[in-house]
Amino acid sequence: MRGWVALMVAAAAPGVTAAQTRQLRLDLNIPALELVVYEGDRPIRAMPVAVGQVGHETPTGDFLVTHAEWNPWWRPPAREWAKDEKITPPGPENPMGKVKIFFSPLYYLHGTPEHESIGTPASHGCVRLRNADAVALARLLHERAGGSLPAATLQRILRRYRPTVVDRFRRPVPLRIRYDVAEVRDGELVLYPDLYRWGRLHAEAVYQALLAAGYDVRGLPRAAVQSVLDHAHAVWAANPLVAVRFPVAEAFGSLPRRALVTVDG
Repeated sequence: MRGWVALMVAAAAPGVTAAQTRQLRLDLNIPALELVVYEGDRPIRAMPVAVGQVGHETPTGDFLVTHAEWNPWWRPPAREWAKDEKITPPGPENPMGKVKIFFSPLYYLHGTPEHESIGTPASHGCVRLRNADAVALARLLHERAGGSLPAATLQRILRRYRPTVVDRFRRPVPLRIRYDVAEVRDGELVLYPDLYRWGRLHAEAVYQALLAAGYDVRGLPRAAVQSVLDHAHAVWAANPLVAVRFPVAEAFGSLPRRALVTVDG
């Protein structure tokens, strides 16, 4: 699915302006192992995550975050990997953590007791967050997307593991899940390991990342691009999950910016 999914039209919750809600969006780049919350184009929070492992890849595409379930039960799905799992009630050992946030019938953003898995491809497709981050995200969505729970109810369930309560958002929030192994952030080319071995990390990915950031790459030698790729692979031989950063000006010299084209009339 391409392009942002339009927000559903609904009445704003008290204290929540339509402009604020429209601006809130979530972005997850799988190889970066990071979920970023945006207000318009401004990042306001970044959270490390665990994503699906090879064979259980987290799906990419555009989704809507529609509701959160506090104090969830864990009910193993009817899949081979879960055949020996047991139903787990809410509590500190629940695989869903304190809260799970729905963006698909089968996949969630959720907390986890397995904190050591954060920053790795470890799940069966869902996106794991630290419990504190999952709680903070669910509360932010409640406040900004018009959650259905009264404030007093939310405060009570934050203090205990019962009951299980659903918080429905009046204005679903867009979530984009993408798989970009190269991107430019704050003047740096950032290369990420190809976690799913999809063959995405090559010279063309670097050129596309630079183009997307507004650089004119017509005079950029392929040898210079291959040099940064070779360096990244050498780093990953020792540290396979780290992001490798190159200041664009140092790696490629003074790349010109592309001229903006304006249309009159």
